[in-house]
Amino acid sequence: MLKSQSPSSNPRADGELCRNACGFYGNKIWDGFCSKCYREVYQQARHIQAAYDGKLSSTPDGSPTASIQSSPSFSNFQEKRRSNMNMRNPIRQMVNRAGSLRSTSNSVLSSLINDENALENEAASKHLDVMTTDDARLDIKSQVKSFANSFHKKCSNKNIHIDALIQEYALCKDTFKKRIQTNPIYRDENEDLILRVRDYLEKIVFSRDYAFIFNRIAIVCEDKDLSIQNRISSLHWITTHMLDTVLNENIPLAREAIYKAINSLIEIDSKTTPQGKIHSIMECKTYIEDAIRASSSSSGINADSFLPALIFIVLKAKPPRLHSNIQFLSQFSQPSGEQLYYLANLDSAVRFIELLQAQHLGLSSDDFSLYMRGEPVLPSKFVALFDSSLSNESNNEQSRKRFILYHELDHHCEKFDENLLDFNRHLTQTVTDVQELLNGTYARFPNFEKLPQLIDIDNNEQLEDLSTRIKHQKNINEILDQSTSENEQLPEPLAPEIVQQQTNNDS
Repeated sequence: MLKSQSPSSNPRADGELCRNACGFYGNKIWDGFCSKCYREVYQQARHIQAAYDGKLSSTPDGSPTASIQSSPSFSNFQEKRRSNMNMRNPIRQMVNRAGSLRSTSNSVLSSLINDENALENEAASKHLDVMTTDDARLDIKSQVKSFANSFHKKCSNKNIHIDALIQEYALCKDTFKKRIQTNPIYRDENEDLILRVRDYLEKIVFSRDYAFIFNRIAIVCEDKDLSIQNRISSLHWITTHMLDTVLNENIPLAREAIYKAINSLIEIDSKTTPQGKIHSIMECKTYIEDAIRASSSSSGINADSFLPALIFIVLKAKPPRLHSNIQFLSQFSQPSGEQLYYLANLDSAVRFIELLQAQHLGLSSDDFSLYMRGEPVLPSKFVALFDSSLSNESNNEQSRKRFILYHELDHHCEKFDENLLDFNRHLTQTVTDVQELLNGTYARFPNFEKLPQLIDIDNNEQLEDLSTRIKHQKNINEILDQSTSENEQLPEPLAPEIVQQQTNNDS
């Protein structure tokens, strides 16, 4: 605080001078004192307090021998100072809030760093602890960390296409492979070091960047995923017999293995690393083999029995984003021989479902269309297809045609019965209406000659009497129309003559 020569030479907003009349301006925070007088008063008060504390400590029994009372001004000064410190200061609050936010962000950042370090240490202990030399282990860690940081920046950049990321990751794997094969620090390591480094690289990279990578693939394959999903939903009616597989859901062990295989196939989408997805596929393969063994007495499992069972599991599981997951594995995974074989089987099963037609299931095109539309089909049809004693395909085809004709005939018979009942109902209603109309006419015109009573079609006696009279009349007409030999000998009938009346003039 600067010194002023006179009170008017340095104006203040509050216009208050120091309470000690030293010529300086005072401050409310210092109880109206200037900084210089405040320090002097504070030092004096501190000396008095120290002297008082010294006298208390010098008393043998611990009780004070004399009481030093502080001045009222000093007491008021302390109370006001405490109240000023407790007052809300907006600037102080902003500073404190900024400090708390800074400390929170620092704590979050430090927690993320700690999580990354913990993940890196866990992955290293799982995949790299078996390495014999520390130099090789440190080199792998540094190289992987450097690539993971640069790859994370590229994944965060939305302008970089997914194909560029795929090439970058493939180039990194090739670089690591060549480095391990050529660098002398890896000379004493085991032969499976490349596979362990691959797993370590996947764990570090995809723990941070899986969402960035897979979401881009899913966006590109979205239409294909929806098409496969709808196709699988429309084929929900397919059974194990149609696919000619040995799976039997009625056996408890087989049914449990089938459910586990379905769950493993659904879990592929939830895994965040290529090896995790491959592991789910291999689990599904194991459960399918268990289901085949539980369903069939034969111990052998080959492609002819495994692939139809896998197709059935895919149809029942309806796994989400199946095409996206297969594309992700084909681009970012490096499976071994057995893993690659079963990944190819899964891709083949999806392609078979996409191209599935009636002849693949042993069905006619009409029955296949009925199933796809959700219309019922006679279950005995499948017994004739799979358990029939017919020997050749021509007999099977003939049996199918006969069944179709029988189905159509039954349909027409039902329609005919319905039309006949409808006609009978309308005819009865018509007869009733005519009878009511005649009765009303007879009531209005009593002298009107009544017509013969209408016949009740439900009265069998009236119907028989009517048919008898019709036949009798028909016989009379036939007798009259007959020409006999006696009729031919009769003379010709007389022709009428016109007699003219004669008048009187003629007479």
